[in-house]
Amino acid sequence: MYDAGYTKGFYDAYGEREWERLEGSVAGRLKAVVHADFVKRYVGRGDRVLDAGCGPGRFTVTAAELGARVTALDLSEGQLELARATVADAGVSGAVEGFVTGDIADLSMFGDGQFDAVICYGGALSYVCEQRQVAAAELVRVVRPGGVLLVSVMSRLGTMATLVRQPQMYILEEPEKWHVWRVAEHGDLPGFPTPEMELEHPPMHMYRSDELRELFPSCEVLELAGSNVTTSGESAAANEILESPEAWATAVELERALCGEPGLVDGGTHLILVGRKGGG
Repeated sequence: MYDAGYTKGFYDAYGEREWERLEGSVAGRLKAVVHADFVKRYVGRGDRVLDAGCGPGRFTVTAAELGARVTALDLSEGQLELARATVADAGVSGAVEGFVTGDIADLSMFGDGQFDAVICYGGALSYVCEQRQVAAAELVRVVRPGGVLLVSVMSRLGTMATLVRQPQMYILEEPEKWHVWRVAEHGDLPGFPTPEMELEHPPMHMYRSDELRELFPSCEVLELAGSNVTTSGESAAANEILESPEAWATAVELERALCGEPGLVDGGTHLILVGRKGGG
């Protein structure tokens, strides 16, 4: 079950780790590149953009640098403070219209059709669990007719495959304890221990690509892609790619070329959907 207060407290405590998770490995950096690619493709100068679940502001900055006017929203006040610092360090404070504490399942502080684009990347739509349809409807509501939504969620099939691709023995040896079959069948993962933290990770719902499509019935799906379809990248061998500029450049281009391939979309760590709201 979704517990907004618990999720808020977790990310307040998680702090700068939320920024660092996309910095320290080839998988994290590829994830950042591919997600940013979609922002650059669909957000333009003068657009009013809501970055819903903005975390430490990585994609708030991306949209602002494109000339958009951005509102950054997050459940965690701690993450919003990091976003303020990130925006200031990037020199784009003038492009950010506000930092708002809020829940994607209740965007009542915004009017209908207020934004040209909504970005909702990472875990936000996964963490709202059984409220995902309410949250998706809210994200659609605040986009103008003809506007775009850019969302990403945790991938169910990619997560399951990674348990064997990069053997996580403690999970493979006790699949019932770690809810492997529950996730594989239904996508629902209860809270679980987090390394270096006393708090359990919040529960989440992991998606198949067809399920993500169905969450936005009023939107035309413009693109559907995976993130980290080429590697989950947490191994030392994979991270050697970062030591060679030539290898890194090749890895980025391969990820870009393959992330939208239908046979690979569900195999990454995240699913990315771009939808256009009807009525424009």
